[in-house]
Amino acid sequence: MTFATGLPGSPCAGIKGTTRNFTVVASPQGFNDSVDHQPESWPVMTVHRCDLVKVTITNTDTQTHGFAVDYYATRGTDVSGQQSLPVQPFLATKTGQFRAYCISFCTIHAFMQNGLLNVV
Repeated sequence: MTFATGLPGSPCAGIKGTTRNFTVVASPQGFNDSVDHQPESWPVMTVHRCDLVKVTITNTDTQTHGFAVDYYATRGTDVSGQQSLPVQPFLATKTGQFRAYCISFCTIHAFMQNGLLNVV
């Protein structure tokens, strides 16, 4: 009987993706003015499988806003008013649609729950 040990290889091993940079602006109008895009998903970020995804959150509001992406950036990032912070970059290894949303309760919170990351 033989046992293999170790972690499985990356699903992107040998695949050269592209670095995709996004800026999401948190303001009293939501993420990138998401209040004007209801009820559809907004903002929408589309990448290819195995791309490196880098998101910067720029908070132009005075209150704290947060940002998370299902499956990829689940811990999220809180950004104080008038600051910009990068989300921890991640490799888009799994195809599908993943919700991007605010993790900090705020006055515009309901309009910051429908962002979308498309991994094709």
